Amino acid sequence: MKRKRTFLFLFIAFAIAALFFYRTSSIGEGYGRIKVKAYQVTEGWGYRIYDDTTLIIEQPVIPGIPGTAGFKTRQDALKTGELVQQKLSRGIFPPTITAEELDSLGTRP
Repeated sequence: MKRKRTFLFLFIAFAIAALFFYRTSSIGEGYGRIKVKAYQVTEGWGYRIYDDTTLIIEQPVIPGIPGTAGFKTRQDALKTGELVQQKLSRGIFPPTITAEELDSLGTRP
């Protein structure tokens, strides 16, 4: 009987720990602390995505197109970063950006 209780206790403790880990490390629902910040790079602007204070994405170049150029303006970088933020909030990971999405945002060079 003691062995069953020990097993049950360990199983419940493991389940609680797994649930806690999943809720604190998964991308998706409950990710309300995501912030987007633009920063200047050598060839324009890039953006960084933070979960609270932890950097999770740094994008110094325009995603979805070939080359190493940054965004022309700070606003272009922020608009694209906000789209990435929306994708993360919906649980989309990795939050890839297509050339068509850049066109619709008006941020494609």
